[in-house]
Amino acid sequence: MDDLLRLLERAEVLGKLPDEARRELTKLAVRRDILRGEFLCRQGYVWTYALFIASGRMRWTMLSAGGQEHTLLVVEPSSVFWAHSFFDDEPMPASLAAVKDSVVYVWHRDAILPILYRHPESLWEINRTLVRTMRRAREIIYGLAFQPVTGRIANVLLNESGDSKIVERDWRLDELATMVASTPEVVCRVLHQFADAGLLSITRTRITLHNRDGLEKLIKMN
Repeated sequence: MDDLLRLLERAEVLGKLPDEARRELTKLAVRRDILRGEFLCRQGYVWTYALFIASGRMRWTMLSAGGQEHTLLVVEPSSVFWAHSFFDDEPMPASLAAVKDSVVYVWHRDAILPILYRHPESLWEINRTLVRTMRRAREIIYGLAFQPVTGRIANVLLNESGDSKIVERDWRLDELATMVASTPEVVCRVLHQFADAGLLSITRTRITLHNRDGLEKLIKMN
């Protein structure tokens, strides 16, 4: 558990706890190895847990009544995810699935809450984390409402690349389609349009961005 202790030092909320509290958390944590595509929790079920992502990535995906999936956000390594059910005992509004093979640690609410109550400043940090998530969700909703699909795909590519020119293809076309509220066929066509325009090049395992300014212009087009 020494590795987990070091990881928690850099984690949202939990990294601000005293050393003894983090050591207690490492003893209470339950490790889960989640394979790519596997679900950790599903929409419609009560799941009263907090989650720390040690490695890999998880996608937060909503399923419509008509059976269409949409990925609301991707949870990155070193992030702590606080399930909705953790706070209100209501069913989860979306599902968590692994984008790639992931190692996560979970705590049931009954295990972690006593530690948080002993350090009330952590509750403020949880609120800050939830507000950041709400702001991210607002940007996603804005994009879906006002951006054409080309802009939505360009936005995902730039976010995925960070400061690099390389986007590793951790996702399939259908998974990318859920992130931009489109279909795999449309996503495939747009990516090849981007390639034909010299904005990027595509291989089986990665996408290389050649013109970030061009992609950013697509994002700003309404």
